[in-house]
Amino acid sequence: MSTCVRIESEPEVYPARLGCSSADALTATILDHLDEQTVITLDSLVCLMPEYSWNQIFHCVDQLARCNKVVLRRHRYDYTLFSTTFVA
Repeated sequence: MSTCVRIESEPEVYPARLGCSSADALTATILDHLDEQTVITLDSLVCLMPEYSWNQIFHCVDQLARCNKVVLRRHRYDYTLFSTTFVA
């Protein structure tokens, strides 16, 4: 008679499947990082938040830029976020 051991773990939950609260958390996290650093590249932001995909972060940054909550600039292939309080 064989004994089967089943190891149960917490199910993986991805931010894209969580809904609005996840988008709010992502927005708040991005704005917090930007408040700390004033200027940050999109690649740095992606590295700071490995729990989100590049697409999720870029989509949220795009929405923030369209609402004038951040300034998004592109130089060749690099995207840089600026706080709206940043004086160039």
